[in-house]
Amino acid sequence: MQMAQAFVRAGYHTVAATPHMIPGTTWMPSIDLIKTQVAGLNQTIKDEGLKLKIVSGMEIALDPQIPDLLDEGRLLALGNSSCLLIEPSFQQLPPGWEQVIFSILTKGYSILLAHPERCAQLATNLSLIDQLIESGVYLQINWGSFLGQYGRAVARTAQLLARNGCIHCLASDSHHHRGHNPARMQAATAKLRKMLSQENLQRITIENPLRVLHGETPQPMIKSGVMTEKRKKPRWRFW
Repeated sequence: MQMAQAFVRAGYHTVAATPHMIPGTTWMPSIDLIKTQVAGLNQTIKDEGLKLKIVSGMEIALDPQIPDLLDEGRLLALGNSSCLLIEPSFQQLPPGWEQVIFSILTKGYSILLAHPERCAQLATNLSLIDQLIESGVYLQINWGSFLGQYGRAVARTAQLLARNGCIHCLASDSHHHRGHNPARMQAATAKLRKMLSQENLQRITIENPLRVLHGETPQPMIKSGVMTEKRKKPRWRFW
């Protein structure tokens, strides 16, 4: 409940609860368990008189087992959508990641890639970011990345992605109530508003997250409101 109260103080009205799902490990919560706990949490929030809604999902580690787990009905999309929140490792993408992404997309799911700015391979090879977006993958960046929460290198990558209009959603990635301080959110908001424009900030913090949760297509950032840098256009797709 402390996290719910922190979200309300920060101005949220909808939050996606996305416990980690790591294929091949003991960290593989069932869909029924997640939905049951989210329903119970929503009832407690209602009883406490808080104006906050929790929707269910998973943060799924990018793994070759994902297509099979989808076929088995063991993975949970975000809210009322067919969008999967996929998490790359902090070091490098797994072997065969291109085929995994291709398989997910061809099964009719969309992909929201969690905190790509924290993946060392993506941060040092931004052409891979172009390839992911070109393939239809959407990018979700952490608020904390802009505030240096994960180090200077991650902050620089997040800022570069923002300036080039590569962000579709911003996320708190909160794991406890102390990690979601409203004052820090206000500092990040002011910084991003200056960098991206109010219109783009509204798009990636409110409009696109709601689009994702409702099964709609998130819209790209408005180029006129982004500080662009010259980048080479990717030459290939995954198919």
